[in-house]
Amino acid sequence: MLPLFGQIHLASFLLPATTGMIRFAKLNRAMRILTLLSVLACFNIAAQYLLAAWRIKNYFISDYYRVVEISLLCAVFQFSVGSKGPRIVLRALGILFIVIWIVDMIYFHNPELLNSGMAMTSRIFLIVMSLVTLQAATKDEKPHLLERPIFWVGIGVVLYSSGTLLVLGLSNQLLKLGQTYFVVAWHINWSLLIAANLFYTKGMLCKFQV
Repeated sequence: MLPLFGQIHLASFLLPATTGMIRFAKLNRAMRILTLLSVLACFNIAAQYLLAAWRIKNYFISDYYRVVEISLLCAVFQFSVGSKGPRIVLRALGILFIVIWIVDMIYFHNPELLNSGMAMTSRIFLIVMSLVTLQAATKDEKPHLLERPIFWVGIGVVLYSSGTLLVLGLSNQLLKLGQTYFVVAWHINWSLLIAANLFYTKGMLCKFQV
């Protein structure tokens, strides 16, 4: 059975998904896309948990969800900046990741193992995308950054992505050491996901949604 903290982590996915659906009409285009991602994240995490409970390997779910997550977050970032330059950079990064993902799935994918390499690569791409977006957002002539949704989303993405790089990279080695070691290390991942979901929710609650 999943530890209590793991269950809290599962429940945290409902916060941005529910908030986004309730406030959908008031959200801007970027936050509506984030709402879609949040809803998909609920299905993703539920499917992973159910397959794990049935002792069926669920690695393939993460493999396919990863490209969905990057694509939608890239769209969130693009619609949140007004400058043409950063938008082109973000679009190029999104396309480059999809190309890398396709090549990896065709030539290097091993369904018997966690794809730690692509997991780390996706986090690095998200960190770069977030920093590009936050840098561009500071130059926009709009209300204070703290009042804007993209600030909270960007911080949430950077926090989670940077904090879990090591854990994701060592995931297969941790599994070899035993389930206990894996779960202990995975508490870091759970903690950062909870924080990210809280930041996403905060972004959806911002009054300034233009």
